[in-house]
Amino acid sequence: MKVTKPAWVEHSTGDKNTRSPIYSIAVHPDGTRLATGGQDNKVKIWNTLPILSEEAAANELNHKLLCTMSAHTGPVLTVRWAHHGRFLASGSDDSVLLIWDIDPAGGGRVFGSEEVNVENWKALRRLVGHIADVVDCAWSRDDTMLASVGLDSKIIIWDCTNNFERMITIDAHDTFVKGVTWDPVGNFLATQSDDKSVRIWNTDNWQCVEKVSKPFELSPSSTFFRRLSWSPDGAFIATSNAMNGPVFVAAVIEREGWQSDISFVGHENTVQVAAFNPRLFFRIGDEASRVNASCMVALGADDFTVSIWRNTMHKPLAVIRDIFNRAILDLCWSNDGLVLYGCSADGTAMAISFRPEEFPELGQPEMTQMILDEYNFKPARKRKALTLGPSSSFAAPAPGGEEKVNMLQPRKGKPKPRKINLQGTMTGGAMAANGRSSSSMSIGGGGGRAPLQRPEEGNGRSPQRPVLHTEPRGGALDAFARAADQPLSMSSGSAATARMLEGARGMFEDRDRSRRDMYDDRGSHAGAGEKRKVSLDTEDDYERPAKGRSLGASRPLPPVQEIRAPLVAISGGNVGGGVKPLPVPRVQTGLQTNQEDGHGSFKAENVGATQEYSVTFSHGGEDRWKYFIPSPAILITATSQFCAVACQDGTVYTYSTGGRQLDNFRLSLPASDIVGCDGRLLILAADGELRVIEVKNRRKFVPPTPVRHLVPDVAEGDMPPVEAFLRPNGTPVLVTSEPAAWAFDREMGVWSQIAASWWSASPLNEHEGRTRNGRSVPNGPLAEIEAKVAAMRSVAPPDSKPNWWNESMACGHYETRLRGARLLGSKDEYRHWLKEYAKYLADESFRERAEDVLAELMGPIFHLEGRSIDWIPRMMGTHKHDFAKDFLSVLRHTPALKGMAEDKLQLLKSIQQAGSRWGRDD
Repeated sequence: MKVTKPAWVEHSTGDKNTRSPIYSIAVHPDGTRLATGGQDNKVKIWNTLPILSEEAAANELNHKLLCTMSAHTGPVLTVRWAHHGRFLASGSDDSVLLIWDIDPAGGGRVFGSEEVNVENWKALRRLVGHIADVVDCAWSRDDTMLASVGLDSKIIIWDCTNNFERMITIDAHDTFVKGVTWDPVGNFLATQSDDKSVRIWNTDNWQCVEKVSKPFELSPSSTFFRRLSWSPDGAFIATSNAMNGPVFVAAVIEREGWQSDISFVGHENTVQVAAFNPRLFFRIGDEASRVNASCMVALGADDFTVSIWRNTMHKPLAVIRDIFNRAILDLCWSNDGLVLYGCSADGTAMAISFRPEEFPELGQPEMTQMILDEYNFKPARKRKALTLGPSSSFAAPAPGGEEKVNMLQPRKGKPKPRKINLQGTMTGGAMAANGRSSSSMSIGGGGGRAPLQRPEEGNGRSPQRPVLHTEPRGGALDAFARAADQPLSMSSGSAATARMLEGARGMFEDRDRSRRDMYDDRGSHAGAGEKRKVSLDTEDDYERPAKGRSLGASRPLPPVQEIRAPLVAISGGNVGGGVKPLPVPRVQTGLQTNQEDGHGSFKAENVGATQEYSVTFSHGGEDRWKYFIPSPAILITATSQFCAVACQDGTVYTYSTGGRQLDNFRLSLPASDIVGCDGRLLILAADGELRVIEVKNRRKFVPPTPVRHLVPDVAEGDMPPVEAFLRPNGTPVLVTSEPAAWAFDREMGVWSQIAASWWSASPLNEHEGRTRNGRSVPNGPLAEIEAKVAAMRSVAPPDSKPNWWNESMACGHYETRLRGARLLGSKDEYRHWLKEYAKYLADESFRERAEDVLAELMGPIFHLEGRSIDWIPRMMGTHKHDFAKDFLSVLRHTPALKGMAEDKLQLLKSIQQAGSRWGRDD
C-alpha cells in the first residue's frame, strides 16, 4: 500500500499560506480524472496519472490540472461522476445542482487566473429546486436518475432520461439531509439526516419503507456531512455519525430486516464519510455467490484518520493516521478497487494505492452483476433506458412505444483528430518528491512491490500522448456507455476518454452552429428562408428543453402612463363580518416586468375583445411564448424560475419560463398584490388573506393567513395601505401605512412587528445619527425596511421622559432588530446587532439579560436520557454556538461582565469538547 499527498491538488484562497477546504472528491469511472469541489466556489478536474506515478508527474506532457469550472456562486459541497462517465454533477452552497459535459473544442486560459484549461467542461444543465445548500448527490446505478439532498431538508429525484426534469420532491426529514446513496439493485434509496435517522425509500412509489434511528440517537449535529454508502452486493449500508453509547462508530444497516446491530468501532471522533469499494471479494476457490461475497469499506472521521475494513474481519485492514490536519470530508474508490482517494477540510487530497497481490480475493465486475441479478428485482414501472448520443437532450418515447434519441445533425466533413495529454497507463517509480509526501505500508504480509505498468517507449523518448481517432458518433458513445459496465483500468482509460470526447464533440459543435445560424451579424433573427436550427439555450436556466423556435422579435408595449396602476376599492361593500376589502389595481392597457436576473421580461396586454387579453415572455429581444387569458391582467411578476399573472376575475396563472402553464386557481376576490422571489409566489388577496406557495412544487409554504387587522383603511387615491415583500428564505413582509413593518413567523404562525415609527423615539436613533458615518452600520433588508418606515412618520419622544425610558426603549429596539434580522434571514445584520446589544448590556451592567441571551444561544448543558430537548441548535444556517462566541467576545472586553464572559467561554468550550448532545466538535 502506498499513500500519496500531491501538494499541487488544491483549491486556492488567494493567500499562498492557506488552502481552501476541499469538500468533495470523485474519480472518473475510467480512472483517468479526479474531480474536486472546494470552498473557492470551483470544481476542478485533475489528471490522476501524476498523482499515482512520480515518473508521470515529471513528464511535462502530463498536465496535472485539466480544467477549472467556475459556474457556481457558492462553495461546492459535492461532485459525483455518472457511472457511464459522460456527465459530472456538482452541488453547491448556492442551492443549485449543475450537470457538466466536456466540450472537446474548448480550452484556454481561465478568466482572471493564470490557470489554463487543457480540457473544457461546460455546464450543460442547471437544476434548480433546492432552496438551501445542496450537500450531497448520487446517480442511480443505471444513470437514469439523480438524487440530491440539502439543508432545505428535501430529497429531489431528477429524471436523467428526460432532460433532468424533476421527478419528485420528498420533504419528510425533520431537518437537514446530509447524505444519499442508491441501492445497486435499484429497489431502494437511502438518505441520512440531522434528524438522527436513516430513511429507506422504495423507488417504485417513493414511500418510506423503514426509518432507522437507534444508532444515531446520541449522535452530535456537528458534522457538516453524513455521507453513507451502499455495498456493491446490495446487502449492507454503511452509515456515518453513529454512536454506541459514548463511542463513535459507523453503523451498518442490513438489507434483510433493516437491522443495525453491527458497527465499526475504533475512531476517536465522529465518522463523517463511509465509502464501499465497488468490487466484491471472494475467497480463492469459493464459488462466486452472494453467500461467499464480502465487502470492503473505507471510513473517514474527524480524528483525521482513515480506516479500511472487511466485513469478514473484526479488526481494520489498515489504519492511516494523521494523514490530514483537519476533518476528512469525502472518500471515493476507483472502479478497479485498487485506489482510494480522499479530501479534507485542511485543503489537501490523498491517494492510497494498493498492489493487485495485496487484494488476491478481488472479484471481477461481472461477478457483482451476477449477484445483483439474484435479487430478481423488477421495477413496478418500466424505466426508460438511458441512451446517450452526441446531444445530451433525451427524447420522450415515440408514439409507437419505441424510445428514440433526438439527435442533432453532425457537421459535414471529417473532424480533425485531436490530441489529449492523458496517459493511458501507469508508469513506474517511487512516489515521492515534487512537493508530495509519500509513505509505504504492507498489508497482509505481502511480498515485494510489484512494478507498475510502463507505457510503450520508442527510441528512448518520453511517452507520447494518445491521438483521438474519430468514429461514427453514435457508435463511439454507445461503446463508451457499454464500457461503464466493464472492468476499467488505467490502460483502457485513453480509449474510454477518446470515446467520451468524440461523443461530446458533436453536441457543442452543433450548438455553436445553431447559434450562428439563428442570428445574423447584426444580432437580428435569421430570415424566414433560412432553415432554423435546434438551440440548446433554454430560458429556464437549462431546465427547459430546446424548442428551436420563437414568436419573432419582441414587440414593445404601447405607451402606458403607470406600470403600477392606482388602487381602487372593490364595489360591493364588505368581505364577511363587516371587514372592508383591500383595494386592487385598476386595469391598465399593459404591464411589464423583468426577471430577477434581467435576462427576460414578462408583459401583459389588455386590449380589444376578451380573447385578446394575453401574457408574453421575451428573452434576448424575442418573444418566446404567449398565452391568451380570459380576463384582463391587473398584476404580474417574474423570477428566474416562473412567471405569474393575477387577473381581474380573481384567477392567478403561473407559468414556467420555458412556456408551460404550471397552475391556475381562483381567489374569492382579486389579488391586491403578488410578489415572486426565487421559486415562491406571495399572493395578497383583496379579502385580506396572504399566502405563499412554492410554484413548481405546488405546495403551500405559508398557508392562507389573515392580514386585514394589520392594514389601516385609506381613502381611494391615497397611498397604498400595504406593500408586500418576499424574502429569499420565504418570509413574507408587509409594510403598512400605519406605518409599521411586519414579518410572518412560520414557527409560531403569527405576524411579528420588525419595524415601527414608535422606535423613532428610541435613544439609539440619535446615537446612530451621530456615528453612522464614523463606524460600520450594516446595510441589509432590515435597514432598508427601517428606512422606509421611518420616512413615513416619526413619533417624537415625550418632553418629560419617565424613569427608565432610555433603557427600556434601547433594549426593546435592539431586541426588535434581532428578531427582525432573524426572520428576514439577514445573518450579517443579526451578528452586528447582537454585538451592539452585548456592548450596551455590559455598559449598563445588565447581567441577567446577558445571561438570558446566552441561555438561548448556548442551549442545555446536560442531557438527561429519556427527556426531550426543544432547543434548536442552528439558526439561519449557522450553529448558535458561533453567535454565542460573538456575544461573549464583546462581553469579555468589558469591565462589568468580563468575569461572567470568561466563565461562559470556558463552559462553552467544555460542552464542545465533551461532544454533548447539542455541542460541536470543531
